[in-house]
Amino acid sequence: MTTRIVALTFHDIAAGDAAAAKGSDPFYRIQAGEFETLMSQLRQRGYQTVSSKLFRTWQQGGSSLPARTVMLTFDDGYASHFDAVVPLLVRHRFTGTFFIAVDLVGQPGYMTWDQLRKLVFLGMEIGSHGLSHQPLTGMAPEALRREVAESKRLLEERLGIRVQAMSAPRGFWNQDVAKATQAAGYDAVWVSTIGTNGTETNPSALRRVVVHRRGCRGHQRRA
Repeated sequence: MTTRIVALTFHDIAAGDAAAAKGSDPFYRIQAGEFETLMSQLRQRGYQTVSSKLFRTWQQGGSSLPARTVMLTFDDGYASHFDAVVPLLVRHRFTGTFFIAVDLVGQPGYMTWDQLRKLVFLGMEIGSHGLSHQPLTGMAPEALRREVAESKRLLEERLGIRVQAMSAPRGFWNQDVAKATQAAGYDAVWVSTIGTNGTETNPSALRRVVVHRRGCRGHQRRA
């Protein structure tokens, strides 16, 4: 029986000669070939993927999960997620959870609304990464409320879906962020704490492990 779930986090994926998106951190920008190798290894070892929604259902005792389960998360909404990531996920029969910084949608190097709708059609999960991609922890109460509530509203309105999960921009989190996200209607917030997740893990502070160009570690520089 699965008792601990690892959530892997990816940022920009370098595909061929494509230029890096503005704001893409080279430390977290891995090669498409590296990503493909990792997906192949997960499939060969019998792993299956879970969305944030299905993880929360399991966490609340509403379902069981396969013995080898991993969650694949993608922050910021880079265009490379559509061009390089999604075809590989579909090939390996995996799903991913894509956390979108709403103000970046349609900007050079980032996905468009039409591409996000295609992700939804392909069975991918969409979550919020705020509006401006700025840390939430230093914001005044009204600015914080707008970041979490308005990003959720816009994603739901433009994509015709229910958004239940958020990834805290740059991984920063505190009790004010927890209260604001709960008030906005999120049931899961993924943050910078390194580790695995079980039934006892606080759903407002779920842990992840970020994948960078030299391996894996928790969010320390940005998310």
